[in-house]
Amino acid sequence: MTYSFRKQAPKTKIGADGRRYRSKSQSRARVPQRGIRRSRQFWILLAFLVFVFLVGGSSRKEIPTLLFLRPVSVLLAFYAIATSTAEQWRTYRAPLVMIGAIVTLVIAHLIPLPPALWHSLAGRDIILDVERLAGQPDIWLPLSMVPIGAWNAFFALFAPIAVFFLAIQLDDRDTFWLLVAVAGLALLSGLVGVMQAAGIDIQLYAIMSDTPPGLLANRNHQAALLALLFPMLAYIAATGERFGLDGGFLRILAAALALAVIPLVFVTGSRMGLVVCGVAILGIATMRADLLPAHWLKGGSRRWLVLAGGAAAAIAGIVTIGFTMSSRNVAVDRLSMVNEDLRYSVWENVLAFLPGYLPWGSGVGSYAEVYQIHEPNALLSASYSNHAHNDWLEVVMTAGLPGGVLLIAAVVMFAVAVWRCRAINGKPNRLNRLGLIMVLVLAIASGVDYPLRTPIMAAVFALATVWCCRPNHAFREVKGKEANV
Repeated sequence: MTYSFRKQAPKTKIGADGRRYRSKSQSRARVPQRGIRRSRQFWILLAFLVFVFLVGGSSRKEIPTLLFLRPVSVLLAFYAIATSTAEQWRTYRAPLVMIGAIVTLVIAHLIPLPPALWHSLAGRDIILDVERLAGQPDIWLPLSMVPIGAWNAFFALFAPIAVFFLAIQLDDRDTFWLLVAVAGLALLSGLVGVMQAAGIDIQLYAIMSDTPPGLLANRNHQAALLALLFPMLAYIAATGERFGLDGGFLRILAAALALAVIPLVFVTGSRMGLVVCGVAILGIATMRADLLPAHWLKGGSRRWLVLAGGAAAAIAGIVTIGFTMSSRNVAVDRLSMVNEDLRYSVWENVLAFLPGYLPWGSGVGSYAEVYQIHEPNALLSASYSNHAHNDWLEVVMTAGLPGGVLLIAAVVMFAVAVWRCRAINGKPNRLNRLGLIMVLVLAIASGVDYPLRTPIMAAVFALATVWCCRPNHAFREVKGKEANV
């Protein structure tokens, strides 16, 4: 005899209106739970980013917090690589090839070379003279003239590598909330800058800018981070409704925060910050963020829109007037001092002696010491040039022609990513465009400074690289309609 069992229909009860209702437990059971909980990689990456923002705001190799950041970065990088899949590697193979090339180049500058080969390298005459005077002319030395600087550059790679390999493992929902967290950390840095401008003594690093740098040690880096907030807030406002947030309120909040960020950029005193902020704001148009949908102008929404817009404008106006009256508009004042900037003299000097180190360069991490060899007497001062304030130029100087080739390859990869980021079925992939805008802002900022040498900005750049290379399979059916992220 065969028995068959049929699933019983859920019990219901009849209400006063004559309709049938399910119990609360049954109703909750029907709510899909998939995708609500964050993944393990999300929480690990979030915790690591918070840690990096708290201790990784300086580019100097002697800051004490690196004693904690570097070991954690190394361990987390190996964990992230081990937990990633072959499919994810194939999806992001272009940036992975670039990461492999950069790591290989840095390692090549650390490997000791035979004396005969090392003596043939350009620009090593001063070290050869020291060896002869010491009676040790046959020492095996690495390609870098400052090995400790090369080791510092090598270990500095692990933080962005860890962020990259963890970020490629996140789904759309985790990616969105991670972006919200990064925007929050950037706003926190801006808030710390406001407190510093108000006279509160928040000295995170021994050497900091004379203007409020927030969680970083350099005002230009702070300004670049604040500039990234404009496209990030636009993306959050445009896509937050898809992840269960109130789209109307989110757009108003994003607009208010964006208005509040503008005076924060002025207070940094960074001229470069004004430029990259303009680039970031113009880049929002390419995302088609639709910050003010047409239905907002109908019915009761109009009243809330007017009230929220007026409040946001009032807040931005009060903050701007306050900073102006406090004589904190340093960036505007410094615009008239462009011709007096010493970095142009440094660039001329670097361009003059750079050919003497080609084709292999002076070595990764060797800029400060090598520049002191060639520094003219007219530029001598109580401070020293720790970087060229032009990362494009410094990479060629220290990494030689191989470094220049990698820079050209990066530009080509960026152009290809822009081409592939065309609209699909009339809808743009906003996350790709957000990543491209962030990469462009940091590339421009690197032309007059060195933001990517700080762990904070290197981690943010790693995230931007993942986002601009994210595949277009993010176009999927959501709630019966095609939605794009």
